[in-house]
Amino acid sequence: MTTLAALEKGYDFPPVSFDLGDEWVDAYVASVEDEATGALDGAFVPPMAVAALAIRALLEHASLPPGTLHAGQELGFTAPVRRGEALTVAARIASRGERAGWALMGVELAVARGGEAVMTGRATISFPLAEAAAA
Repeated sequence: MTTLAALEKGYDFPPVSFDLGDEWVDAYVASVEDEATGALDGAFVPPMAVAALAIRALLEHASLPPGTLHAGQELGFTAPVRRGEALTVAARIASRGERAGWALMGVELAVARGGEAVMTGRATISFPLAEAAAA
């Protein structure tokens, strides 16, 4: 598997689809100890669960280089998501710069249900170039 360090600005990840099954959603809610979700209509999926699965789907195509730091993220949720729905995530490397032995990379994400956007976002990561080259 390649790492994000090998990818250049403009790289488009292949679209990945995933299902929000009951078992996975229940495990997510339990792991983050989200008591608020249990008090709401149980048919809806917490927005951060959608983000977690989207990022996991991308990391199945390119792993994080050793020493990666999460520098920031912006997420926007535009529609509620229900359990059992199938979503598709598309992503691209929006920016990549190198300075003083480190790379700074911006990855844009778009998650959709059918043709309807449910989440957009951007994550910024940094990683040491020397360690990334050794991986």
